[in-house]
Amino acid sequence: MREELRHENEALRAEVATLRAENGRLRASLARREEDEQWRAQRQGLVEAELAHLVRLRVATQRLHETLQPLELLDILQDLLINLVGSETLGIFEREGAELVLRVSLGIDAERFRRLPLGEDGPIGRSARTGASWLDELLDTGCAQNRTDGPRACVPLRLGGHVLGMMVLFGLLPHKPRLEPGDRELLELLATEGGRALYCARGMAAGKPS
Repeated sequence: MREELRHENEALRAEVATLRAENGRLRASLARREEDEQWRAQRQGLVEAELAHLVRLRVATQRLHETLQPLELLDILQDLLINLVGSETLGIFEREGAELVLRVSLGIDAERFRRLPLGEDGPIGRSARTGASWLDELLDTGCAQNRTDGPRACVPLRLGGHVLGMMVLFGLLPHKPRLEPGDRELLELLATEGGRALYCARGMAAGKPS
């Protein structure tokens, strides 16, 4: 009797060990599946984000070619800065000789920035003279809050090496802590495509009979 019980006990122990091993394999398989699902979800998120970004770039490019009227074009640029970049405190300037003239603005003291000399010692003037974008103050979290006492980002409207105007951001929307890499790419697109569109619009306006 004892021998039978011992055999049964050993058989039960072996069965338990087998079940534990199987349980371990199932847990490992489940963990792998969960990792695969997480990877797929992350990949899907990245793909969706990239598609959304490409849509933003396409929308921006299409809208910049909707008009050949300079002021209408600058209004479109302002709308793109509001809705695609996320700024409601901004100004867009055109270059006239040695000055930058404010054409459209939102949320700032327009009179203060009405006319700015290219030689001014500040980020707007430096960016206009060099043709290089200045985005430093909007790249770090906590630096994007609206402020109208000075620019936070300056992006020239360029045609090759020639600066036709400036897009100046004084802050981002409250829910947007900083510029993302996609925003920087979009701003560069607006700088080049916007500059080209502005050049064409100016040419058309200058060529119209009086």
